[in-house]
Amino acid sequence: MNVDDIKDIWKNDMSQLEARVMINEEKINQLKFDKAQSSFDKLFKISLAGKNMALIYALASLVLMYLVRDSVLYMAMLGAGAGLMVFSYFQHSVLKKLDYASLSIVALQKEIYNFRKHTAQTAIYDMIIVAIWLVTASLAYMKWAKGLDIFNNPEQFGTTGVAIAVMILVLIFTSKAIYKAYDVKLKESEETLDLVANFEKN
Repeated sequence: MNVDDIKDIWKNDMSQLEARVMINEEKINQLKFDKAQSSFDKLFKISLAGKNMALIYALASLVLMYLVRDSVLYMAMLGAGAGLMVFSYFQHSVLKKLDYASLSIVALQKEIYNFRKHTAQTAIYDMIIVAIWLVTASLAYMKWAKGLDIFNNPEQFGTTGVAIAVMILVLIFTSKAIYKAYDVKLKESEETLDLVANFEKN
């Protein structure tokens, strides 16, 4: 075997090695892409469900309005809560199901960025709306179920008020933690897709 034969064998081995490395890198990047898409899709579906739940909460307020129809003040309070939930639904109307098969890496990055931006902008409103709805629904339920009317007997609000305040505090702290986790995961997905996009460019 002469030197040229050895060179040919070496070149052939190197070509096969490069091909295997390329295939492995493509598989790894496909896994990264799938993971980023899956992570985003999970959060996106949760938000879609939350958007639709706003209408259910609004409907619950209407049911409570019927149950406490003897009190105009409670009906007005519940009407405000229902109105805010409807507002929340339309506020998130930009969230629509995505056809991932038709999205490029760049397009998916854009969708993730827009979703992260939308979530950050609406987070405070979501927390306020849910807190207000929780107060109105809780007070109306207590009037219907327990006969506690804070408008006629404010002194009855003591224990109920403390319980509602605790629920709101838990809601606020839990919501902040969830939104922060959302932001971190979405940023990770964006960065992962950026790495995949850069690999494909090269």
